[in-house]
Amino acid sequence: MLFKPNLKVNRLIVLQGSHRALDLKFHAGVNVIRGRNSSGKTTVMDLLAFSLGAENIRWKPEALLCTNTVVEVELNGKAVTLEREISESLKRPMSIFWGRIDFALESGKHRWEQFPFLRTSHRISFSQALFDALEMPQAQGDGGSNLTMHQILRVLYADQPSVHSPIFRLDHFDKPLIRETIGGYLCGVFDDELYSAQLKLRDVIISAARAESELRSIFSILGRSGQEAILDSLDEKIIELEQRRISQADHLLRIKEQRSLSKDEAKSAKNLPENIRKQLNEARKKEFAYKDRLQILELDQADSKMFVAELESRLRNLEESKETRNFFGNLRFQFCPSCLVPITGANILGHHCHLCKQEQGDDRAEAQILRMRNEINIQLKESVSLIAQREEEILSLLSEMPAVSQRLKQLERRYDGAASTWSSSVETAIEEAARELGKLDEEVSQSYDRMKLSSIIADLQEKRDKLREEEANLSEKIKYLDARQAGRLEDATISIANKMKELLVQDLPLQKEFVNPKEVFFDFVENSVYVNGAKNFSESSAVVLRHIFHLALLSASVEKKHMRVPRFLMLDGIDDGGMEKARSHRLQEIIVKEAEKYEVDFQLIFATSEINPKFADSNLVIGKYFTPEARSLQIL
Repeated sequence: MLFKPNLKVNRLIVLQGSHRALDLKFHAGVNVIRGRNSSGKTTVMDLLAFSLGAENIRWKPEALLCTNTVVEVELNGKAVTLEREISESLKRPMSIFWGRIDFALESGKHRWEQFPFLRTSHRISFSQALFDALEMPQAQGDGGSNLTMHQILRVLYADQPSVHSPIFRLDHFDKPLIRETIGGYLCGVFDDELYSAQLKLRDVIISAARAESELRSIFSILGRSGQEAILDSLDEKIIELEQRRISQADHLLRIKEQRSLSKDEAKSAKNLPENIRKQLNEARKKEFAYKDRLQILELDQADSKMFVAELESRLRNLEESKETRNFFGNLRFQFCPSCLVPITGANILGHHCHLCKQEQGDDRAEAQILRMRNEINIQLKESVSLIAQREEEILSLLSEMPAVSQRLKQLERRYDGAASTWSSSVETAIEEAARELGKLDEEVSQSYDRMKLSSIIADLQEKRDKLREEEANLSEKIKYLDARQAGRLEDATISIANKMKELLVQDLPLQKEFVNPKEVFFDFVENSVYVNGAKNFSESSAVVLRHIFHLALLSASVEKKHMRVPRFLMLDGIDDGGMEKARSHRLQEIIVKEAEKYEVDFQLIFATSEINPKFADSNLVIGKYFTPEARSLQIL
């Protein structure tokens, strides 16, 4: 049975250029890496954790001689290959091939996708890509950033240097809030609905604050200039100004019709219509350009929205295709649909069709669906971003169109007036009338500008009010979802604590608190585990307690489907803390015995220098026995 999320490592290759310094295969269930001290067991564990996204690796010198790691994993049963460059620099990117490692190594780089460690405005991080493949919701950590694979692996990988860190792998930038978020997330506190509401609330708060800031800026400028923000009678005032302007134009026309022109005036009058005509042509071109751009943007916008709808339809079709494949892939016929003869299943291999006996293909189709879904999500994000950008440009053009149209009307009126009144000879009267006419033109133009500003203010106020209302509704929804999920953390915590009690009593009777553990309590924020009120134990008991906690966490996750531990665990330092051989062997027995109870797909990898003789020749062991002379990494 497979509980999601589920992570399983199939194969790890460590490259030194083109040379394979390590090629190690893993299997489902318990995997034991064994070898003498200083033979490279921890190096293998560190390289594996790094290949999955871990940071702050304490690199051994031989590991830094290698160039990159390539690991095949199964994410919810689907094969994916991951590649990272080995470097002391932090936050290295990851390349992902949506398929098995054999195909990945034969494929060109154009078939791989590279993802950064941290997300950008145009690119998701590799943690987001892996979380999506594992169908794990995104959750916010400290400062509004999303949780990463590194933070999840701080719990899933109990490395050797973290002997006195019972829950988390040590981190240079550790914060209590991060530990609390990671612990709650693995226990199943966050879900898609809550995360979506949190993201939406964050965006709504930012948008409302932006609208509020714009309004404050506008009111501040208007206040300093002595203008009112909104004039209810603005339309009436513009009509009045237009009427006065027509009256003044008529007055100027009457004056011009009563005079004759001198040669200079005639020459000037002759050139004036041509100058106005040129300005009029430019104004008409500008208005046409605005309208043409608006039409293009609106057509592009409609096309983009259809494209987004098509992408969303494709995503739904991919999910339906996957469900259809899952359904029909498990469908078995009892009788031949052609001749109705009973179908026998004898001598049919697992990779052959029980009906036609043909060999079935590998799982590349599932990997292809995973790759296609990732590509569609990227296209969808880019298209939505383009739609938003065009919407802003459309609104900008629409707000500027009134002034452009008004300018055109002014020039048309001036041209009409100039073309019909060049015969006036009363210079003073003409100048006075023309000055008054210009004043009216300016007042009309300003009134249209104020109308545009008034409309912007009204739109912003309406937008702000709607956002504030949405913010209140989302806050109430988040409170409800938080309350609904509070029981999940308590349920997981009780399950882990009870399992720890059950496992601690199986340890050798060397630590009195472990012999009769009446009370077990752990705290993700403190990074502490208490047994009967105590948390400070001997070196060897601290090692036992650390591994027992992680084993109990895994055990709880195979019982509690809502938990987000991906049914995967890495344990190093089984023999640390000066632990005696008998106690190390007992700890290994506890791990293997507990894992045998699991009825859910899982993978547990641990490394030891003192392997229990019961397991030395078992199928739990992977790879060869490492020694200082035959180390794990075969460096050239």
